[in-house]
Formats: sequence, structure tokens, C-alpha cells
Amino acid sequence: MKRGVIIMIFTIVVVGGVIGAIFFIKPVPKYYTRYGVELGTNVQITYETSKGNAKQVVDEMFKKFSDYEEIFDPWLVGSELYNLNHSDGKWTKVSPVLLTVIKDSIDFSKLTDGKFDPTVGRLIPLWGFNTDNTRNWHLPSPKEIKDALKHVGYQNVEIRGDEVRLLNGVWLDLNGMMEGYIAQMLVEMAKKNDPNSTGFVDIGGTIGIIGPKNGNEPWIVGIQDPRGNPNQAIAYVKLYSGYVGTSGDYERYIIVDGKRYYHIFDPKTGYSNDYLESVTTVSTRSIYSDGFGVFSMVAGEKAMKEMAQKIGVAYYAINENGQVIKSANWNEYEYKK
Repeated sequence: MKRGVIIMIFTIVVVGGVIGAIFFIKPVPKYYTRYGVELGTNVQITYETSKGNAKQVVDEMFKKFSDYEEIFDPWLVGSELYNLNHSDGKWTKVSPVLLTVIKDSIDFSKLTDGKFDPTVGRLIPLWGFNTDNTRNWHLPSPKEIKDALKHVGYQNVEIRGDEVRLLNGVWLDLNGMMEGYIAQMLVEMAKKNDPNSTGFVDIGGTIGIIGPKNGNEPWIVGIQDPRGNPNQAIAYVKLYSGYVGTSGDYERYIIVDGKRYYHIFDPKTGYSNDYLESVTTVSTRSIYSDGFGVFSMVAGEKAMKEMAQKIGVAYYAINENGQVIKSANWNEYEYKK
């Protein structure tokens, strides 16, 4: 899904010296960074620990992505989510990981009165957005969309213990919260290894902070200009902890007769809305780093403001006219160069 959050690394140089005096300067931590492509998106993990096993821990984190793909990829034949989507309405036992994300997604659906809805799974291949091949992205016919909407609705998801049942032919797509959840799991892996370790996890622009840079400084994150190039930041946010993510209309989209259609669908209409170009969310809860942005792209500015106050997140949004909209608490996180 999405994204457009750019990690900007600033280097600090300490210079000092007085004749006859000795200064003991705490050494700057040495970070180990690894890049990769996982779950169809760019991943970066930067990590430092006084235990000296940063590389080992990061490598273990990357190994977890194979497990997550086998759980969450709805288009991978044999994955846990694929099997659930093709279970023909039968009760199906699921893993604790999948169950957690389904529960969180359904809870957020209820909170947003269905504006956020993980059961839009059948709409995604209908538009061709389940593939990276842009030639497959297209505008479906009104009849095709109407037929697909018959199989959308979070009320069709039933949970009984560790079993899930999908009624009325719905398909789940959990991208609205999956990346935030995985970022949280990897941050917890890092902290379990060393509670005082620092760094960050970046999964396609969904970022979880392990600990402050160099132990006491913020990480500076650039927010992509939705109408600029991928490396062009329109604003910056400073984070010592928590999660940040961006949802936008500029990653997977088509333009037909001058109108932009993108991959975040209104579950009531089957089309994307044009209220906002992007929403960046800062939260202490990983599930909101993505979920709130998806909800806002569907629901619009007024609903975004009301929901942010209800769940306690900060946001920086660009509306359809290119105007910046910021929550009152955004100043706590805003970084000005």
C-alpha cells in the first residue's frame, strides 16, 4: 500500500578540545542498517545495541517476513489469508498473528461505522491493483463494481475463539493495518533483545521507532509531497518513539478522463474518493499508523478531525486542493529545518 515517508539521517559531529583538560565523550552508537524488498514493498531496518549483536537481530527480523508473507498475502496460493478467503463460509482456525490483525481491523471498522473496512478484498483485483503490473490497472464497469459490493461488509466477519468465518463471499485484505502490526512486532523483537537499544523499522513508509537516535535525539522523517517526486519532502516530523505512516492517492492509481482513481476504496461505492491527497499519522499505537490514514482518505476532512480527537492521533494531511491540514497536536512532532 501507499507510501511516501522518507527517513532523513542527520549526522552530528562533536568537536572539542582545551589544553590541559581531558574530555570523556560518550561514543556515538554504531548503527547496523539493512535494506530489502519484502511483502512487495521496500524495507529498511536500522538498529544499534550495546550487546553487539545488531546484525544478528536485524537478520532475524528479515527472516520473519517469510512467515508474515505466508500469513498475510491474500494472493499467495496456500497462505493463511488466502485459505481463509477461500474457505466458503466455513469456520476456519487461524494463527494468533492473523487473528490479532483481523480483530483490530474489525474493531476499527465498528469504530468508524464501516468507513474503514477490511472486507474490500474483491474490489482490489477487480481494479487490477493486486499486481505491480500497471498495464493491469483499469476502471471496471459499474456493473462489475456493483456485483463486487455484494461481497463487502465487515458485518460478514464472525470470530469464535481462534476461529473465523467469512460470510456472503467476502474476502479480507488486511493491508490497512498489516504493516503497522508487523512494524510493532519487529520493534518488540528489538526491545526484547535490548530494552535500551535504538533505531527504527521502515516497512513501505510505515515506521516504528525502536529508540531515540544516539539514545537521546529524534529521528527526522520526511513526508513525501503527494504531487512531487518520491524523494521530495513537503514537511518533516521528529520522533523519539511511536509510529508514523502515510496513506495517499499517488502510489497505485489510474487517471481516466482527467479523474484520478486509486487503491483505497470507499466500501459503500467501490470507488476511491477525492477528499484528500495524503494523510500522515503519528500514533503511539501501531494499528492507527495506517488505519487512520485509510479511514481519512475514505471519510474526508471533517470525519478525520473528529476521529483524531477520539483516538488521540496527530495528523498532517493534504486536501484535494493541495492545502495543508494539521491537527492541533501536530506541533509536538513537527520538525522545521
